[in-house]
Amino acid sequence: MESFSRLRIGLIGCGAFGESHLAAFAAIPHARITAVTDVAPDRARSAAERHGIPHVVRDFHELVAMPDIDAVSVVTTEDQHLQPVLAALEHGKHVFVEKPMAMSVEDAQQMVDAAGKRGLILMPGHLLRFEPKYATVKAQLTAGRLGRILSMYTRRNRPKWQGRIYKRTPLVLETAIHDIDTMLWYVGAKVASVWGWQVSAEAGTQADLFCGVLRFEGGAVGMLQTSWILPDKTPFLDDSMQVMTTSGVANIDVLHSGLTLWTEDGAEGPDVSYEPRLFNAVYGALREELAYFALCCLENRQPTILTAADGLEAVRVSLALVQAAAEGREIRL
Repeated sequence: MESFSRLRIGLIGCGAFGESHLAAFAAIPHARITAVTDVAPDRARSAAERHGIPHVVRDFHELVAMPDIDAVSVVTTEDQHLQPVLAALEHGKHVFVEKPMAMSVEDAQQMVDAAGKRGLILMPGHLLRFEPKYATVKAQLTAGRLGRILSMYTRRNRPKWQGRIYKRTPLVLETAIHDIDTMLWYVGAKVASVWGWQVSAEAGTQADLFCGVLRFEGGAVGMLQTSWILPDKTPFLDDSMQVMTTSGVANIDVLHSGLTLWTEDGAEGPDVSYEPRLFNAVYGALREELAYFALCCLENRQPTILTAADGLEAVRVSLALVQAAAEGREIRL
């Protein structure tokens, strides 16, 4: 049997989403994780045992220096992306970095510049570009069937328990950045200005609900809502998007996925879009995104579906929304 090339990947960060990456790469024939590291060594060792990873190393400095690693996947906490990304690029490794790409425009720009200087791939994690419903709308827009975009509305709400974990990061950067990136992708134009409003369930705490408006160059308007206020036992993904154009309307609904389970424990709505668990691996949009990254690395070609510049722009717009809400005024970009 003829052999084929497989991208050798090092994983930096073995938390919840690092686990998702491990399971997704297990479903990609042309890629394999060969080394992992984490700030909690026991967590890295445990993940390696579960997934059959041959090497567990001390830290990201050791991992990116390994000669038998071609690329790295950075899945650390959101505020710890910069140094692993820069170190990997310095050692000639291609990089996938989860969203948000960075916590500041300056850090994101530094990553983009470092990758560009070395001619390496730097791809941010915006998996909606690889989710069939969202990608189909983009294809219809590109084909001209839906005309020019007039407005977009997105909703992305999560249970309170997720907020208790992820409030380390502003809500917009953690959740709505997915929708911001999708709006930018659909419109294909820069954001001219933003407004934002946020609400906290308890005074003096991070926002639990955020509403924002984006005005694009050319006149299109985007409206978004995101929150951490659904009841803890909410069993569904409350995500949707509507795109209104000069020639029609596109409606995306993740909440009503077409699959529900009714059991003695109540109703469930399994994820069949983002990272469904099947055959001891992760499929869906996450698998398609990582497979695309791996293929681009193997073929030594820059990604076109999703670029480092796209990740930078999503960070820029997200932070402008945070600023608009904090200062109570329109922010022009």
